[in-house]
Amino acid sequence: MKTIFNIALAGMATVAWGCVGFEPMQPDTFEGDGLPPEVDLCEGCPEDQPLRGELMLIVNTKPTDGGANFQSNFPLDDKGRFVGNALYLYDPSKRCDGEGGCLAKLGNLWLDEKMGPISMADTSLMRFTVRDLAWHADQGLWGLSYDPLNDEWGLMTLGVPDWTRADNRIESVRYAFKYGDVQDPATDACYWRQSMTGLEFVGDSLFAASAGKPGNGLDARGALFLLDPGFLAAPKHCVLPSDISQDPAYYACDPICSVHAQFDEKVGVSGDMAPGPDGDVLALVRGEMSETFPEGRHELLRVAATGELPEPRAYGPFIDDIPAGFEIEGLARVQGALYGVGIGGTVYKITEPTAEAPGSWKFAVHDELGPLFTDPDRSLRIRGATAVVVP
Repeated sequence: MKTIFNIALAGMATVAWGCVGFEPMQPDTFEGDGLPPEVDLCEGCPEDQPLRGELMLIVNTKPTDGGANFQSNFPLDDKGRFVGNALYLYDPSKRCDGEGGCLAKLGNLWLDEKMGPISMADTSLMRFTVRDLAWHADQGLWGLSYDPLNDEWGLMTLGVPDWTRADNRIESVRYAFKYGDVQDPATDACYWRQSMTGLEFVGDSLFAASAGKPGNGLDARGALFLLDPGFLAAPKHCVLPSDISQDPAYYACDPICSVHAQFDEKVGVSGDMAPGPDGDVLALVRGEMSETFPEGRHELLRVAATGELPEPRAYGPFIDDIPAGFEIEGLARVQGALYGVGIGGTVYKITEPTAEAPGSWKFAVHDELGPLFTDPDRSLRIRGATAVVVP
């Protein structure tokens, strides 16, 4: 349930009654075409967007305002509009400069009236992020959204005007998961999860995932969720009766998520999934203070995409000793190979097992994207990836 709305009302009262004569600094209004130059943080990217074919799409989940130490999004004006997270296309087989692949910017989330007038007014778009991506040739581009000021997860549609440009204003519409009592079947199964981490299409089905994080007093098992195809076909907002803000452009009308599979206690999806053999879901998992899962390990597990609560089972590939802050949180199958990408921009190529050689798998560093960015230690945090096709 929203929290910032009450705070915003209290803040308005303070300004009106307790701060007479105080005039806070207001941001300049951006009136140009494309994107503000201040959010162009990839010095090593080409000026245009030259990549075509099957590519990896990744999201940098760091907010975009360098003047605020990348703790908030870049303001477009004093009306509550912001430039959100940047999306990049990556070709692991094409060389731009040096070794590795080629990275090109696609654009930034454009957080404006489509996110709703109340979200503009309460300044919650200032720190809004998209945490993962999923693309389908017919169903389009979707994102897993997080509103930290209201502590609300959701699903969002992302509209890219021109996949061949680098300065897209990506149209963003968010549908927060329906809140309610944890035992109420009308409450979205994703709502009470402390950390939603993954999003991916496998076939025509869209799956989301959560980490196995304890701490909220509820279920600390990570889970895989199947998302309602009816909602994907016709997403819709509703005003929920108990929502104090009565926001007409915030919450989904009905539950979107249903639990498809569960992992062990304090084990969950590290950050992403990908299509696996025979139509299964491959989930990259890690432990969260687990007594049974080795600290620093990331392991691929295989989950059937159909059936009732299928059991996750071993697939083979894993990597140990990944330090905190460098976790692998993006996964995509591109050009016939499986790639993972870490928070700091390390790209891994994953050689998968085969029936003839079940032990032949490996994780190997393929590329380093961090050096392409301005101040990557502060400005870069990759948390999601998906495969797309750019004609």
